[in-house]
Amino acid sequence: MALGLVASVRAWLPIRSLGAVNVYVHPAGDGGVHLVDSGIYSARSIHDIVRGVRALGLDPRRVERIVATHFHVDHLTGAALIAEATGAEVLLGRRDLEVALAGGDPGEFIDAAIKLFVEHGMPRGEAEEIRGSHPALRAVEAYRALSRLDIKPLAEGDTVRLGETRYRVLEMPGHTPGHIILVAEEEAYAIVGDLILQGITPHVTLHNPQTDPLGDYLSSLERLAALNLKLALPGHREPIHEPASRAMEILRHHQERLEEIIRLLQARGPQTGYQVARQVRWRVRYKSWEEYPPPERFFAMGEALAHLRRLEATGRVEQVERSGATLWRAAG
Repeated sequence: MALGLVASVRAWLPIRSLGAVNVYVHPAGDGGVHLVDSGIYSARSIHDIVRGVRALGLDPRRVERIVATHFHVDHLTGAALIAEATGAEVLLGRRDLEVALAGGDPGEFIDAAIKLFVEHGMPRGEAEEIRGSHPALRAVEAYRALSRLDIKPLAEGDTVRLGETRYRVLEMPGHTPGHIILVAEEEAYAIVGDLILQGITPHVTLHNPQTDPLGDYLSSLERLAALNLKLALPGHREPIHEPASRAMEILRHHQERLEEIIRLLQARGPQTGYQVARQVRWRVRYKSWEEYPPPERFFAMGEALAHLRRLEATGRVEQVERSGATLWRAAG
């Protein structure tokens, strides 16, 4: 796909539900190449990018700048290989840089989530199975390589030039704590990462009980809807020609999910987060929790806790301790 001075290349992903990530390519006037997102830490993914850039008449050895919309493996970790080969500078939202790469073991972020899952009722054996299958942990070496780079932070209101286009950075947290989008200053389009996607809803996971990621995400959707964009270029699937409409569709989806969980708690009484996750129908094609692959159980558990935390933040549910277990119940 080409749009003026930006084109997209699809880079392979070992994630069946996605298949590929969109890497946005900007030709610089001096023959250089600038990218938004960078695929996964995989020869196959990077090869797709190299071939795609060459097919655009550009030299993949001239990649000079990479902006990642967020720290997930499919958007950031390929930059470890590309930057090593080309010397490209790498830029990432400031909050994602702090959470994922600012010292310590890159696996700590996932470990904290797994610990939280166990505290909310998931059997430890199942939690460890899920931990072992999480794609981020298979890319720990990539994150370590990235942590050795001088990655530059991007913050709300910053501007960044990619090729001939100047973009304004907007912080749109929720999908990750520091997710950013890039709004073309003289065009009515934005590169939106995984803020909105066509046909699927980006996952929102609770990693830290002191945060409210779903609340952040719903606010980001409302903010996107108010931008009056004509086109959104997402991290996966096809361009979105009515981004405000799609943002509101996703917002309504989460509002409906919040009501579903409230009804469940009212009908069945206090439940652990794990019990809630098992009872919500996340994917129609699965008939039982046991059919969910481990990575999808990770997302389901994280999403259940994110929705429960949002309901708690708005005073509609509360946590109670019974016999050493943390339960959620409808307030009032």
